[in-house]
Amino acid sequence: MTDAGNTQVTLLSEKLHRFGVLGAGVIPDSLATLRLAGAREEENANATAAAAATASPPVKRVEESEAVTSSGAGGAPSDGTLSRKQVLDILSETVRVQGIVQQEVSVLAKKLASKAEKKKKKPPSLSFVEAHKKILELDLPREPLEDFGLSEASFHRILMEYENDDEVMESANKLLHPAGKGDPQRAQSITMDKIIDIHQFMVVEMQKVLQEFLKLPQETRRTFTGKACETTAELLVSIAVENQMMVRCEDVEQAVIMYEEALQENREFTRCTEQLANMMQHLIRAAQPRVEKSEFVRILRHMAASTKDAKAFAKKLYEDYRAKTCGIVEAYRRFESFSESAVGGGDGGELPDLSSAEMHLCFDEYGEDEEVLQAWEQSGVESTLAMQAMMLGMGTNSGSPKPSQVVAVEDRKGKKLKSSEIVEMQELMVDELKRTTEAADAALKNDATLASQWKAELAVQLVQALASAAVERRYGTSAEEMALAGFQHANVLHKNERFMRATEKQQEILMRIPSLCSSE
Repeated sequence: MTDAGNTQVTLLSEKLHRFGVLGAGVIPDSLATLRLAGAREEENANATAAAAATASPPVKRVEESEAVTSSGAGGAPSDGTLSRKQVLDILSETVRVQGIVQQEVSVLAKKLASKAEKKKKKPPSLSFVEAHKKILELDLPREPLEDFGLSEASFHRILMEYENDDEVMESANKLLHPAGKGDPQRAQSITMDKIIDIHQFMVVEMQKVLQEFLKLPQETRRTFTGKACETTAELLVSIAVENQMMVRCEDVEQAVIMYEEALQENREFTRCTEQLANMMQHLIRAAQPRVEKSEFVRILRHMAASTKDAKAFAKKLYEDYRAKTCGIVEAYRRFESFSESAVGGGDGGELPDLSSAEMHLCFDEYGEDEEVLQAWEQSGVESTLAMQAMMLGMGTNSGSPKPSQVVAVEDRKGKKLKSSEIVEMQELMVDELKRTTEAADAALKNDATLASQWKAELAVQLVQALASAAVERRYGTSAEEMALAGFQHANVLHKNERFMRATEKQQEILMRIPSLCSSE
């Protein structure tokens, strides 16, 4: 399996995990966006144990020769297994359904926008509920995952088992690179600058959609499926783009394909698409039932305990690595062993797997409770959300933490960090990441058998943990403090060339690590 194939499965699984299957396609998830989102999630994974502890048990993969008991119209597995053929069938059907949904929603958006254009007046504003009714009238085909009784997260785990299967990866690639349906001639008239303008406009429109949906009563929100939320949002944004930007959505998609390589390097395009991605995730999660307050508190307390243990372990590991009493290979072995021992639900059984958006929504619902507030502050999740918001440049409208929820660093630790200090820390972080990655590269080249044994996700987390420990030792500032300070200085940092250059280099290094963990 090639490195490109490994990248494809990672990107596809991330796409499925965050969105399901995109509706009209007007809200893009470019390759650059997905790569950066993956890298930034790894950057926020210092508390490895906490992340591992909330993982749900995997759905089993079965070989083609094994019998799969199934039931239901779609051949849904009754025993939690999928054959290779079923995986291929799901991917093939998903591509087909995605094409139908994209076409139908695009046609509807164009129809609604053209009615207003003919009357030469501003179109009547559709509410989210009204737009959803129009989506239902389209009678769109069911999602393959629904027919198989699988969640997106479950299929994500299954798909990762086939990352060395070229046929499965080729099918997966068709989801990542759908054929453009726009008019190439019209698309050529859409410049790079116009694409950026359109995506900035889409961010504003998606914020409106999210704000409206969050204002609906909880009982109403929970009558929508995640897919219904996604497709309805696609329709509303598509109508706005067609009507106010005077372009056809399919032509915009075609233009994005044409400029794909250049757009991957465009910081503003990446920022916009990441904002759109996170807002879509927030919208979908807002439709789902929240965990009970007692369960939420249990999750937070387990995160606090896991984070404390992980910090102590990482500090000892770094000191041993720095003193050269253990090399990078031994460091990985210890890191892997610690991560495996941390898997579990803590007291009271398995814990549900909540995304950062779900954690934030739960806090919005239960945050006034003193017990919840205390557990939230002790869990460390606040700094993770702050880091995400800082890196994405997102405001409160897009689901990032509200300023009132982010406790100032000086209030917590009695010291204040300047933006110039954060820049220096980021540059040191990059130096340490580079040094540790080079050590890992040398070790893996020296013993080729290690490459197939190392897990890319753990390797990234190990390198990040060692680099973070080096920064904390030099500056006496933890990753959490740096994250919160970065959130406070976000506007300044995003304009600082040194910081942005270091951040981009950081992403390059982290994205290189998975390619080292390959036997090919």
